[in-house]
Amino acid sequence: MRTIGVIGLGKMGLPIAENLLGRGFDVVGYRRSIECPELEAAGGAVASSPADLAASCEVIVSILPTADDVEHVIRGPEGTLSTMRPGTVHLEMSTIPVTSKLGLMRQLEHVGATMLDCPISGSPGMVGPRLATVFASGATEAIDRVADVLDAISGPWVRTGDFGTGTHLKYISSMLVATHTVAAAEAIVLARRNNLDLDMVQRTLEKSIAGSALLEQRGPLMARRAWLPAPGPIATLHEILDQIEVHLHDLGEHRPVFKAAKAVFDQALADGWGELDIASVHDQISTEDALMRGVSK
Repeated sequence: MRTIGVIGLGKMGLPIAENLLGRGFDVVGYRRSIECPELEAAGGAVASSPADLAASCEVIVSILPTADDVEHVIRGPEGTLSTMRPGTVHLEMSTIPVTSKLGLMRQLEHVGATMLDCPISGSPGMVGPRLATVFASGATEAIDRVADVLDAISGPWVRTGDFGTGTHLKYISSMLVATHTVAAAEAIVLARRNNLDLDMVQRTLEKSIAGSALLEQRGPLMARRAWLPAPGPIATLHEILDQIEVHLHDLGEHRPVFKAAKAVFDQALADGWGELDIASVHDQISTEDALMRGVSK
């Protein structure tokens, strides 16, 4: 089996590495703190630098918080470019602007390597059981060569087209997550305000034409007001919403429903709720309602 390098062993990267190990791949991981006993306990090895990792891997996976982080591990003093071998396929899974990835893709081409834009859609808890979805975009031949790697990382994955379409589909997915979450929260708040049985509301609506995956997953959390532990923290989603806002501006697009939903998440983040689950916007809406009722009186 090929050796796969995983750069970024956080909430998403570590279960990705464990999934690869579970499918029989050799895995070498890297994170800035260097030590990763969890990966070693699962049977993986830890590299001393991105360059050290790239020297021994045919396929590299990176999933990092920011474009600067991705730039550093590839082009930095001990970056992967310094040791990357021709024929290497780099699956870039971070949710960062396509313009950043395009520049790095061209750098890899100079050494005979290929970058694919492969963001992953789903919360950290969905990665381990392979329920998250990878949006794979870029050179068809390269995707074919790493199809078994994508199978190991996540059960569902989809080819989205040319390089960058994976990230754009991730933006669309995250836009729907935000708007559906706020819509579900408004519905639960209204049900609570009318003294309806929330279990009955959930059972009735979640499988109906009015239902959604977000209502099914987050409705019970809203009913119980259970925000921790957070399957999907507000801060994580908000980083992507900021990117979507910039992307829409660059396209000259106006999306009022997205704008209204983002305003709710903006306020939640400003109020220090970043570590709470996205379902907690239920309380943002409840608070706003209470304030409005106070004003109207």
